[in-house]
Amino acid sequence: MSSEEGKLFVAGLNFNNDEQPLEDHFSSFGPISEVVVVKDRETQRSRGFGFITFTNPEHASVAMKAMNGESLDGGQIHVDHAGKSARGTRGGAFVAHGCGRSYSRGVGDQGYGSGRYYDSRPGGREPLHLA
Repeated sequence: MSSEEGKLFVAGLNFNNDEQPLEDHFSSFGPISEVVVVKDRETQRSRGFGFITFTNPEHASVAMKAMNGESLDGGQIHVDHAGKSARGTRGGAFVAHGCGRSYSRGVGDQGYGSGRYYDSRPGGREPLHLA
């Protein structure tokens, strides 16, 4: 069992928050091994999202269900298992739709338009998703 199974992604955080309020709100669900609020490199302010890792993945699942959509410091937060994409798969490349760049873990910037394939049919400007 890896620690990734107990790791949650939390979005919608107040930009003035650090790790403490996040830990305070989630610690009632079980022991937490790590809390990280992602910060801007230059300003050191929160970027509005972070990660919480529970020592037990079952506690993470309960916390996710209970806290998703709840209010934290005046804003509604969204909680999901870390690493899940919008389609429910883990890992892989992240494509920033609409801005012409693709990003994948550990590879770095691959340049404009890299990794995108378009449908050539009339009106087919949607990226094709290749398996």
